Amino acid sequence: MAIPFRKRPTDPADWVNDHALKDILALAGREPRCDADQHFGFLPSRHWCSEAWAWMRGDRTLALMSFHQERMLLSAISAMVAPNGLGLRFGGVYLNDPDGLPVVTLGPGESVDFGLMRYQSVAGGYREAAYAYRALLDAQGCRFPEGFNPPVHWNELYDNPEWWITAPGEMPKGSRTATRGAVYTRADMEREAEKARAYHCESLYLDPGWDTTFGSFQWDEARLGKAAGFVREMRENHDLAVSLHCPVATWMSCRDNPQSMNSTGYWPPDARRMPSPGKLCPEDAGWSESQLCLGSRQYLDEAERRLLALCEAGVVYLMFDGNWWGGPCFHPDHGHPVPYTREDHMRANLDLAQRIHAKYPHVLIEMHDMLSGGAHPRMTPVYYKYGLPGSYDTNWGFELMWMPIEDLRQGRAQSLYYYNLACNVPIYLHIDLREDNEHCTFFWWFASTCRHLGIGGTHANPNIAAAQRHAMQQYRRLEAFYKRGEFYGMSEEIHLHVLPAENRVVVDIFNLSDQERRIEGSIPTSRLGIASDLYYRRSERWAGFDAAKGLLTAGCTLPAWGHQRVELQGIGASARA
Repeated sequence: MAIPFRKRPTDPADWVNDHALKDILALAGREPRCDADQHFGFLPSRHWCSEAWAWMRGDRTLALMSFHQERMLLSAISAMVAPNGLGLRFGGVYLNDPDGLPVVTLGPGESVDFGLMRYQSVAGGYREAAYAYRALLDAQGCRFPEGFNPPVHWNELYDNPEWWITAPGEMPKGSRTATRGAVYTRADMEREAEKARAYHCESLYLDPGWDTTFGSFQWDEARLGKAAGFVREMRENHDLAVSLHCPVATWMSCRDNPQSMNSTGYWPPDARRMPSPGKLCPEDAGWSESQLCLGSRQYLDEAERRLLALCEAGVVYLMFDGNWWGGPCFHPDHGHPVPYTREDHMRANLDLAQRIHAKYPHVLIEMHDMLSGGAHPRMTPVYYKYGLPGSYDTNWGFELMWMPIEDLRQGRAQSLYYYNLACNVPIYLHIDLREDNEHCTFFWWFASTCRHLGIGGTHANPNIAAAQRHAMQQYRRLEAFYKRGEFYGMSEEIHLHVLPAENRVVVDIFNLSDQERRIEGSIPTSRLGIASDLYYRRSERWAGFDAAKGLLTAGCTLPAWGHQRVELQGIGASARA
């Protein structure tokens, strides 16, 4: 089984990355590919690739786990023809550049570090192997920091008509910018701030529309007033911070960008990409041609200057979106290696985060996948570049923001569960509340699997909207569990959030089906790191400890797409009396 993604966000509903040995030997492997147009798929290959693998046999599992922060290292399993039949090649080093550019270039006397490949036998099955990989990442610094407490976002996008405007014919050039004066004003954002407080949020997240044009990183004072004044009034009048969406070079410089006008002209002309030696990217390039080079010092210097001005104004969070790989660059004056490769591109993403954190270390930076950007595929290892000095703070939640209900129904959102079993790098995601049900099941699923949560959208049913506000109130009361608790799973449908030092546990149980069902499971108490010599007060009777078997058990009957939660608190004998 693949770790961390037994289910990927791109997998069909009935697919799991659980392969029998005979299939690995007899069938072609598959390697993921994502082009500059963000078209994603798999190519037949000799290799099956993942960050790690769990080979299970009997009551033990062999975990094959890779880690490298300098080059994208994966754990590959490959069928091979041996003199006496078929065999498997696994472990070792697997590096690959789909563009055919050099993976490693060595000069005379130089050496290369191929990273870490660990072989570890663990007692138990897939979950225990996933926990072993998570422990490996933790030991390498790839874990949320002590006291992690990101602000809960209210995203104005879901209720804002600016993003949903359509036209019966071809929309005029620049129409996105033109409509902002009508639907993205200071008064509009004040109304969104009132909703944010009603839903117990901590920060107003401004999606596309706050800047002079898409991706300029320049605050639009004409519509919103000065940035520092806006931030101050949000704090004083609404007790809210301000967070910003920041589309970087690849997305905002695509000529046929369907979401907005191209913003190349707002950036230094010498940051133009050179996709082949001596030939600059033409001004009439298509969607697949990013005109600006994210790795050019000209772009990075100006982006740093503009983003630092926003941080100085008091912004607390920056989302680096649209940062996918747009192709090589051969420009000799950009300050990057020539040719500019995927690895160089990922280092440039890291560089931009480090520049901001050098002066504003407490500003949170979310980093979309550095190869696929704002899309479902996760192309880079889940830990890649996290934990390095000055690096980013959260990963992106696989673009599961548009149809969260369908994503859960079709199995795509289950990828978040498996991610959390195997990785403590925090996920950020905002979700649309407008299609949730009366149990707030979809809200609680994403609250349970995303350590940094954003919400938005007003449900048309006032009763469900009221239930969501109450759910958010409960979330805020318990947010320490969801933001920085230890995550464990009894199954896809039973999640545990543990604060070991406080001997406290929250159990969320879901019915992910169209029928009423009884959901039940158990986990060894020793796994949770809580004291076994205490009494535990519980808020519901359907979860408790089986001392004879050393288990925490949970089970209850839930309606279709239902959710329940129980809290357990350790208390001393004197407190119980």
